[in-house]
Amino acid sequence: MALNMLVIDEDAVGILDAALIEDAWFSDFYVPTNTEGVRRVEIGDVVYILSKKADLESNLLVINIGALGVFKSIAKPRSAFERIVRVALRQFDRSISLPVQWQPYHEGSLLSVYADSIGRKNQYRIYFDQAPSGSANLFAFGVTNGPEVLRQVPIDIPAYEAAVGGLLEALTVDQVSPDPVGNFGILLSEPLGAQLSGSGTLDEWYDRKLSGEQLKFVDQPLDRPIRLRGAPGTGKTQAMAVKCLKALYADADAGGDKTIAFLTHSSALAHDVVRGMFYALDPSARWSQLKTPAGRPKLWIGTLYELAQEQLSYEKKGLRPLSLDGRDGRELQGFMIHDAIEAVRTSPRTALGVLKECPDLAARMGNEGARKALVEDLMNEFACVLDAENIRKGTPDADRYVKGAREAWQMALPTERHRKLVLEVHSAYRDALRREQLLSMDQMIADFGRYLSTHEWNQLRDRDGFDLIFVDEYHYFTRVEAMTLHNLFASRAEHSGRWPLIMAYDLKQSTSDAALGGGLERFRNPGVGESVPVDLKQVFRSTPQISAFLKDLDASFPAMDLEGEFDTYESQSNKADGDLATLRIFDTGVQLIDDVLEEAGILARSIDGGGSQIAILCMNEELFDRYRKAGRARDKFVSVTSREDLRELRYARMKSVFSMPEYVAGLQFDTVFLIHVDQADLSDEYLSQGARRRYVSRAYLGASRAARKLVIASCMERGGTSAILDAPLRNKSLIQFVT
Repeated sequence: MALNMLVIDEDAVGILDAALIEDAWFSDFYVPTNTEGVRRVEIGDVVYILSKKADLESNLLVINIGALGVFKSIAKPRSAFERIVRVALRQFDRSISLPVQWQPYHEGSLLSVYADSIGRKNQYRIYFDQAPSGSANLFAFGVTNGPEVLRQVPIDIPAYEAAVGGLLEALTVDQVSPDPVGNFGILLSEPLGAQLSGSGTLDEWYDRKLSGEQLKFVDQPLDRPIRLRGAPGTGKTQAMAVKCLKALYADADAGGDKTIAFLTHSSALAHDVVRGMFYALDPSARWSQLKTPAGRPKLWIGTLYELAQEQLSYEKKGLRPLSLDGRDGRELQGFMIHDAIEAVRTSPRTALGVLKECPDLAARMGNEGARKALVEDLMNEFACVLDAENIRKGTPDADRYVKGAREAWQMALPTERHRKLVLEVHSAYRDALRREQLLSMDQMIADFGRYLSTHEWNQLRDRDGFDLIFVDEYHYFTRVEAMTLHNLFASRAEHSGRWPLIMAYDLKQSTSDAALGGGLERFRNPGVGESVPVDLKQVFRSTPQISAFLKDLDASFPAMDLEGEFDTYESQSNKADGDLATLRIFDTGVQLIDDVLEEAGILARSIDGGGSQIAILCMNEELFDRYRKAGRARDKFVSVTSREDLRELRYARMKSVFSMPEYVAGLQFDTVFLIHVDQADLSDEYLSQGARRRYVSRAYLGASRAARKLVIASCMERGGTSAILDAPLRNKSLIQFVT
């Protein structure tokens, strides 16, 4: 009999969320009979996947898997299933948010989201009823190729009710899934964050595993802001997770009603890594179940964007935030800036006006060969200055922007005429966003900041605000994002003019200039009172040899006055000795990528953890896109093109991971191949100090992902080895490999 419905209880949903699932699983939904924690029962045309805790009161996820079901017309059912699971987790745990990239849209109890991460190219959307037949269950009932009116998408409620009605029999029957021959298509595993965190409960970490520096941070009182600084691998996120759970449980055990927010700049980091760390510290997941007496979750985990979306309800208004957290979003923004440049160049008003008055920048705009570098500079200027400060052409703020002093990290715009021309491009870019009914993430946050100053929020603040806020990767937050944090606190959280904002950051890992806009006073006093600094110096991730390389690479950062927040790398590794970092130089890019892919494949087949422990990180965006799309290389790696793709690491197996450093921030690998560290990327005559810093930060971030082995690769056709490697080569923390 053909299967028609799949029923999964709430606890089994959490178990499947961490599973490795292949597309073949979606034919029969088999679960191995010896699987700990879940079992499969088939009754008629319904499959039940049930946990040990399942009973008649359990919340259920029900999925239409019939001929017109959710998975039949979707090319990548695994991606769709992962999204269905996330929506179910959101249904059963209101502290979980749906990423803005999914474009969630609501109509009453109905909800739809994009079925995979390339929604603007592939328009399939999945449809849910969040209260089928008046229940608290979730019913994934349909899929369409393109958006449809939610209430016009067919929903088979009788089939849903029959599936739910069979739960009692499924709970009592002894029938389990047969043992099919071959691959089950599913392998249950622990969450990504649990793998990164390592073994140890919350008490074990606090009593024995935290270093003295980390313990000092965890024991800091919660009546003041704290800034936790540390180089890569010093355990900042781990210490934040321990401190968060200690505070949460202390308040819960005392019968308190405090609420805590744990914010990151990446949805994937929040929901796959941080939640996984919490799960490792407390597998009972008590942290996800605690509520205040009023029924509000005591812990909220997510991004500032998700919090803004929740409050502003953009999805109900038909507005689509433009994601910049990934190659797809950056590519779309790049296209729009490119078109804005063309609009300014071809407009008679600007061609005879500001363009004529600014011939050098006009020439750069007309040079197709230099256009990509210009678009990247403008993207950074928009995100970190114009959109972040809500500066628009023709306003007093724009006049101050044109006439004001500029800092070394900013795009080189030496005269007022240059800045006026940039404002023209920005105005054309904003017009394009408006035509497409898109919002940049910076515009979204600017709106959120204004909302937090309204009388409405003032009335809701003590109900919906937080008593304690943790912010990981604070170096990715713009000044405007940082200044919204103050208003997220409930008024009761104040302690003598100070608010408990706990920040973790490392400015040198930031591959954008978001942290530098508006000065660095916000690190010392982010609008919540003077913060207490705690520094971590002990490295737990990398060998002493990789730490030595990072220390020498640190010398390549441009000399910039960053008010004491850009300290020299001084961290010491407590790991056993390993190999020195090696440099390999190739004649061509083809030789480089072929050689690296071959060696990475050999390592992936021989190392514990397989390909998930081997990363090839590309320094150049254009080459990264070229390689990941090349047919001859594509089947040799798992591509991670955004931080939303982190879940793909589970599927690396015998393939290596191929990405860029910024998309794997927060992760670690046994071996890293950092490729195309080439002089060509530093030879642009228009390269600003800020662009140089971002380039070094990308190399620093990529190299610091390596735990045991680091290989640097350059090619002669792109100018040979980058000058940023001079100090490591001179000091012999990097040695050239000679074949």
